[in-house]
Amino acid sequence: MKRMKRRQMAVILSAGVGAMDAVTGLLLVVAPAMVLRMMGIAPIHPEGLVFLSWMGVFIGGVGLSYGFALRGGVAAETVWRITAMVRLLVGVFVIWKCAAGDLTSAWLTVAVTDLVVAMVQWFGLRAGWWREAA
Repeated sequence: MKRMKRRQMAVILSAGVGAMDAVTGLLLVVAPAMVLRMMGIAPIHPEGLVFLSWMGVFIGGVGLSYGFALRGGVAAETVWRITAMVRLLVGVFVIWKCAAGDLTSAWLTVAVTDLVVAMVQWFGLRAGWWREAA
């Protein structure tokens, strides 16, 4: 029973995190300036908004990839491995750029979110959450 609950938690986490990224990506594509305002980040030059929208496509794609995790098994483990690696890289990059003064501290919410999700996913992979009976 305990094992079943961990697998259910992995499914719920995948659905939630996937939805969060898919919606964030979509909002960055269609309304990047609004997303920056919601984060408390000062407006940027309109040409920069194009690159933020481009990032939105990538973020949305990462979010949609969690749909494959809902299948369970090897597909889920593969999605979690790849997205955990991407989240780790994003988290480290954002912290580095904040420390260098290239990004404001408001961006640290992105880094913390990505690093926490990556850690949970790595823990879940090591604990075998996806290998449990469906």
